[in-house]
Amino acid sequence: MIDVKIDFDDAAFGLLSRRLTPAALLAATRRAVRKTALWVRTHLLRRLRDHDIRRKVIIHRIRLYNKNWRNGEGGGPAVKVWFGIDAINADTLAKPRKDAGGYWVKDFYFPGAFVPTINPKFKGKLYSRTTRERLPFQREKIEIEAAANDAFNQIVDQIPGRLQELMRQELNYEVEKMLGRAR
Repeated sequence: MIDVKIDFDDAAFGLLSRRLTPAALLAATRRAVRKTALWVRTHLLRRLRDHDIRRKVIIHRIRLYNKNWRNGEGGGPAVKVWFGIDAINADTLAKPRKDAGGYWVKDFYFPGAFVPTINPKFKGKLYSRTTRERLPFQREKIEIEAAANDAFNQIVDQIPGRLQELMRQELNYEVEKMLGRAR
């Protein structure tokens, strides 16, 4: 978990925040925190693209949740960014290509894998046997935990700076709105 706090003793924040009502300050803070979470999601997806994982395969795995702090836990507005890092089905990355001993999906090789042809509901899906018998069999999967951790570690140091930049923008917007100049 990343905990980012903004010091309102900073001259720029102090000047802007003194002119605002507590409700306007809270609204600006909530927007800045939400926009920061969206920024984190976007940059996670971009970094995972560098690992050959397409956006449409994992977009449903990244969710944002608004969090309200309970009394006594301190803090203020927060957003939780949840990322599911379970293994993904290999055939969702690309169409499996047959080889003499198995199948290739992008740079991943699955020896002994097969694509069932009898039942149309299995068309294009890559499976492997779990025993030497004919049944049972299971979908071939690719682990993404290492790629996800790598992607997150690349952006983690940029999050506080991004939150401060967005907070400054949102405070400025609230001041402009108060003065009647916001569009």
